[in-house]
Amino acid sequence: MDGQRREPHALRLARRQALSSDALLDRLRDALRDPEPVVDSDPRLASDGVSNAAALAVLLELEPEARERQLALGIPADVVEATLGDLRRSHRPDDAASVLDWMIEILRGDVVQIGRLQVERRAGEWGHALHIPQEGPLDPASVDASLMRIRSFTGSDRFSCTSWLLDPVLQAELPASNIAAFARRFELVLPDHPSGEDGAEAAARFVFRRPLAEVLDPAAVVPRTSLERLVAGRLRAGRGWTQPVGVLRPA
Repeated sequence: MDGQRREPHALRLARRQALSSDALLDRLRDALRDPEPVVDSDPRLASDGVSNAAALAVLLELEPEARERQLALGIPADVVEATLGDLRRSHRPDDAASVLDWMIEILRGDVVQIGRLQVERRAGEWGHALHIPQEGPLDPASVDASLMRIRSFTGSDRFSCTSWLLDPVLQAELPASNIAAFARRFELVLPDHPSGEDGAEAAARFVFRRPLAEVLDPAAVVPRTSLERLVAGRLRAGRGWTQPVGVLRPA
């Protein structure tokens, strides 16, 4: 050998991760500052092999600038804090690198959280899209309060939701549940989302906060509630879940 010691493999990996994280930080900062909407396919949102932990660290690094941006847009301070709370959800350390397209919308304030629900600030074909955070109850009173404030915030009465929670199976099998009550608020306009998004994966992550592959393994995930038994049973039977598109019925 020439007297130079080879860099340990673990150190090389750490250095590579650090360089990738720096590049990701630069790209996401650029996307955060972009005056134009950022689409899901934007190459700036590619994780390029960055770990979930490193991706989350990058997102948290951008939080102060994101807060400043949202306040400058006139978003109320309590809404800004609730929105940025998405960075600290319990499942975020396990999925940050795979949801950068979602997280940039959170950082930019393109999606904001108002009460129990999240809403897109720009309206689409069926109005402003609503989203349901994975954590917290979905009781009717909380949803009512959230929708009332969302209507005031957006100045609109047109809203839509694309979610496996609108799959008619849930209303048929768990008619007295909060999820079924939420789904009944919507009139379905498409039986499944045309993007081909995987309703099975969405259901697994929403209910168990685990990837579909783990939920399919009875040794890895043991259902305990009626919802968990229903979701896991269908997934393990290969029947899956759809992601219908629904429009909110008039109040």
